[in-house]
Amino acid sequence: MKKLLVFTLSFISFINFSGCSGEEEPSVNVEASAEITVKNGSGGNQQNIYVYVFEQPSTEPDGSNPDHAIESQLTDENGIAEFDLNNISITGTEKTVYFTVLEELLNGDYNVIGSVAGTILKEESTSVRKDITLSNQLLGYPNGYLPSTISSSLASSEYNRYKSSQMRPCNDGYRMIADPSSETRVEAIGFGMLLSAYAEDKDTFDGLLNFYKAKKSATANNMMAWLVTCDGVEDPGSATDGDIDVAFSLIVASQHWGDSYLNEAKEIIEILSSSVLTTCTVDGQTVNVLYPGYSINPWGGCEMTDIQYYTPAFFRVFADVSGDVIWDELADDSYIILNASAHPDTGLVPDWQTADGDPGPGGRAGHFGYDACRVPWRMALDYLWNGNSEAKAWCTKVASWANGVGPTNLVDGYELDGEAIGTNGLNSAFLGGFSVSAMTSSPALSNKFAEEMNKLNDNYWFNFNTRVLYLFTMTGNFQKPTL
Repeated sequence: MKKLLVFTLSFISFINFSGCSGEEEPSVNVEASAEITVKNGSGGNQQNIYVYVFEQPSTEPDGSNPDHAIESQLTDENGIAEFDLNNISITGTEKTVYFTVLEELLNGDYNVIGSVAGTILKEESTSVRKDITLSNQLLGYPNGYLPSTISSSLASSEYNRYKSSQMRPCNDGYRMIADPSSETRVEAIGFGMLLSAYAEDKDTFDGLLNFYKAKKSATANNMMAWLVTCDGVEDPGSATDGDIDVAFSLIVASQHWGDSYLNEAKEIIEILSSSVLTTCTVDGQTVNVLYPGYSINPWGGCEMTDIQYYTPAFFRVFADVSGDVIWDELADDSYIILNASAHPDTGLVPDWQTADGDPGPGGRAGHFGYDACRVPWRMALDYLWNGNSEAKAWCTKVASWANGVGPTNLVDGYELDGEAIGTNGLNSAFLGGFSVSAMTSSPALSNKFAEEMNKLNDNYWFNFNTRVLYLFTMTGNFQKPTL
């Protein structure tokens, strides 16, 4: 839930008085440079981390707030930030400098997680070479490139705006609105529970959990009815993606608030494994496939599934929590299903497909639309958290295609060959998914997409929900649970 920043060079001037007048005579060092290597607790070098120059040590307020920084650099692929310090004024014979690493919290505060001091001399050339070993391992993600053009403060403010506009009280809980606002969908409950768990917002999380449990349906095999109102049920069947997100959010919640949440997660995982998993044959291989929903019986499966319902990174955590290897198998098989439908040039996948890749079964959408736009985010997590090479290959491909279109030119729908069919222009649901996939590619591409995410101001329920999920991920606030 934290975005780490590296803050460098805090300076304390040592005042010396010389000459008859007794006045200070600042001078610039002859030649001075600094090379700071940032390492994690395991000794690995940390790239794409901000390094700032301060005039106070990290123990002082002005030395632990980026607003007071003199300059900034990012660490490179070797974890090194380099500075030209020739413009640093020295009023005495030397100046002590402080290299400090901070982590930014969702509430806007900063924690110091590493610091080291060095000295610049007035009369001699100085080359400062120091390492900082972080005391906190929540530095972005183990893999990929955290963008430097977006902040946790934006993620926090958008989360608060999202709650105020999308959340409604209902009996002893909360619900998230859909369209129309009188309705709630289980996917919105899943989104809200993921966000409130990562934000450590217990009141919101518990209120949404109460609503989920109040809307459990026998038709859905004791999962939530997917389409409801505050006081009624519009469709008593389930939608698998929402229940998967709810189960995972409970695992995250258990890290903050205890094992009772983990026990509830295990109950849902067990229902999922017994209700919405099947096997199919794809290119001669037996693969695990999700049923999209359960309504007295499961429906779809081999002849109809939705690749957006697959989050391999979540499934690997389900395997750890439940001890059931089928979730690890489903995580791996997700890429077989993904690649079966992915366009060979663009990488785009359809909203709905058969297990062996035919788009649009049963008259459902066979283009890249409001379901498929979430797939880059769901797949990218498996690379950011676990370094999965198949996730990286596909995400890099679709990010490259989206970059060719241009982040500001994206619309809300495409044929799989890249032909634009969307009619509502740019929104966070589509831009944000590609922005997360760009985090698997390069710092430059990650920064380019994130910069455009800063500019959007979504209000429609679906676009707003996904926007905040993407912002949490892009700012390092969507970490893999530590079990």
